Amino acid sequence: MLFDTVRKTIQEYNLLEKGDSVVCAVSGGADSICLLRVMQSLKDEYDLSVYVANVNHLIRGEESDRDSNFVKSVCKAADVKCFYREYDVVSISQERRIGEEECGRILRYEFFDEISKQLGGAKIATAHNLNDNAETVLFHLVRGSSSRGLGGIMYKRDNIIRPLLDVSRGEIEDYLNKRGITWCEDSTNKLTVYNRNKLRLSVLPLLNEISQGAEKRIVSAAKLVSEDNEFLTQIASQITNECLFEDYLLADKIIENPMPIKRRIAAYVLKKWNVKDVTGEKVEGFLRFLSKESGKCFDINSQYYAEKSYNNIYLRKRKKEESFVRKLDAGKNACNRNWTVTVKVSENLTKQSGNNRAVFDADKLKLPLTVRYRQAGDKIRPKGMHGTKKLSDIFSDAKIQRHLRDDTPIVEKDGDILFICGLRQSSLYSVDTDTKNYLIIEYERITNEKY
Repeated sequence: MLFDTVRKTIQEYNLLEKGDSVVCAVSGGADSICLLRVMQSLKDEYDLSVYVANVNHLIRGEESDRDSNFVKSVCKAADVKCFYREYDVVSISQERRIGEEECGRILRYEFFDEISKQLGGAKIATAHNLNDNAETVLFHLVRGSSSRGLGGIMYKRDNIIRPLLDVSRGEIEDYLNKRGITWCEDSTNKLTVYNRNKLRLSVLPLLNEISQGAEKRIVSAAKLVSEDNEFLTQIASQITNECLFEDYLLADKIIENPMPIKRRIAAYVLKKWNVKDVTGEKVEGFLRFLSKESGKCFDINSQYYAEKSYNNIYLRKRKKEESFVRKLDAGKNACNRNWTVTVKVSENLTKQSGNNRAVFDADKLKLPLTVRYRQAGDKIRPKGMHGTKKLSDIFSDAKIQRHLRDDTPIVEKDGDILFICGLRQSSLYSVDTDTKNYLIIEYERITNEKY
């Protein structure tokens, strides 16, 4: 019965292919010993190369050594190569400042990945079963997980497969007992200091009193959630392809969707932008940010932030503020990697359209000039207007993105702003019919990013 169920699971979820190399994660417990026996039984059918990986966490002293030695003896008797590794999980967990359970899991999978690569991309088979899946669903539920977490353990993820996921712990022990196959009991499985043990030893027995076979019903519900989540994720993926580009995102294309789709798109974007812990809170915060006014920012990580510029969301790299002040004299230029500002004096003036040139009366204006970046409270007397206007208002009216505002050169003389390069010039020192010499400031933006 168990063997037939496992074979069906393997076929339904395409867990094995002919000629696969499979590394079974074996601790010595009933689940992992069963996994090894089943893989050996399928060896000829799938032309498998079967290996074993065993990790000694050094937590249980002699008991840990006993279990590892048991696994080694099983492998020797079955003529199966065993990859063995010891980790001082207690010390390592303290160094990494994470719990022992989580640390042990991380170290195990690092070891499994190492073996897989050594064997040319072998599959890693773990012994997670139906009970483990039910416990995982409950664990995620009480922690406030997303629908993906409520979908339970995946049958296949990258090169990791879980052939026993449709059989219960009771079925596994019954399978082994009928064949006289022994295993090791881990004493820590009975300790309620571990959260999963609390679910296994206390919560699930109570749920079974309410409804016998609660584990199967929990897993069945989780499969429905997983299927719904997969469908919604596919829709969200299609929409994401239409709104996410190399370094920016179209906000309205996300906002117009139903909330289940918006959440999935936001989660995908955050992961792509290297957010390590994409929590529900982070996703909701990002969605609120999408509806905010232009100029608002959202923290991505230590290296990047997102900035809203009208309908676009840009991924920006954090940089230290740089002071930029240069003196500008006739025939000279001031520049950075993105732009160049040049000043010259001439008796002749050719016609030129656009905002990349500002012209003044050279006899009214003494050189040198100063080139700098904008500062708080900056104002200009715009040519063709009465009075002054804040630079921030000029940038906003022109819909200039924030990162371009911070990289736009400002030309001034003794505190009076003469030219917002590429945008507006001042009415000060204007040319008239008596002008004989023209002071010409020319601005060239080097990058492809335009106003």
